[in-house]
Amino acid sequence: MTRRDAHDRVHLAVVRDAATGGARVSLETPVFAESWQDELTAAAANTAYALLGTAPAPTLERVVELARNAMAATSRLAEGLLARAPQEGGAAGVACHAGCDHCCYQSVGVTPPEALAIVAHLRSSLSVAALAELAAHIAARHGATRGLSAAERFSPDHPCPFLRSGQCSIYEVRPLACRGMNSLDAGECARRLREPEARATFLAEGRGGHSFMEPIRAFHAISAGLQLGLSEIFHLDMRPLELTAAMHLLLDGPETIGSDWLHGERSFESARSADGGNDPGLRELSGALPAPPAGERPDR
Repeated sequence: MTRRDAHDRVHLAVVRDAATGGARVSLETPVFAESWQDELTAAAANTAYALLGTAPAPTLERVVELARNAMAATSRLAEGLLARAPQEGGAAGVACHAGCDHCCYQSVGVTPPEALAIVAHLRSSLSVAALAELAAHIAARHGATRGLSAAERFSPDHPCPFLRSGQCSIYEVRPLACRGMNSLDAGECARRLREPEARATFLAEGRGGHSFMEPIRAFHAISAGLQLGLSEIFHLDMRPLELTAAMHLLLDGPETIGSDWLHGERSFESARSADGGNDPGLRELSGALPAPPAGERPDR
């Protein structure tokens, strides 16, 4: 049985082929205005169903594998899309490069599988002492940012806890949101982060800046497929988390958080993103369709 969302919608259905007996996931309710995004959403949900639905119950190892697959797929897709970014003056329009860290000073949303994959990577790649040092650093950053809104987090005072000398220290397992991020004007990124007046104007006028939208919308579509697949089919709590809070919880909290989540508990509650998902600016950025009014049941 699938789970309905807050607006009484069911987005996914498991469809069986009468001839072969095989099953696939079908997207019954559109999520995005663009059909290519809905196709990506369905593909991500199908991957989740294929990886997690073959065992009697999902395992943490399979969830981490699913997140790593989604990360790799998002990067491949983003790289292909960025190769077609607008050209200016004969040079590639995308301004991002190694050491450019202006986008690393903001709240980052992640899903539970992404958070579990990042922690699994840290535990397998760091020594006990290095992991303890990182956990202490993340705890300090969490203490400084806990309860702040996304607007308040967008500040040179609040770097990502994984930022080291202008470089991402978890680049291999960086969140999906980071993989879609791009800019066509690095100077604008620097000004709107580091100049108070420019930052205030940017926050007041909305999101976006000069970015190539397709990679951003591709990551939103893949993330939506993960969220819907694990929520509606496997009944797992897939509400968005805030990266720093999720890392602090997983590194300093009970060791059973992941397994409790797999058993249907809301064990990530304290790491939930502070801002809701009905921001019109974010909806426009992602390409998502607006949610219907509460209590209204759309035709299915």
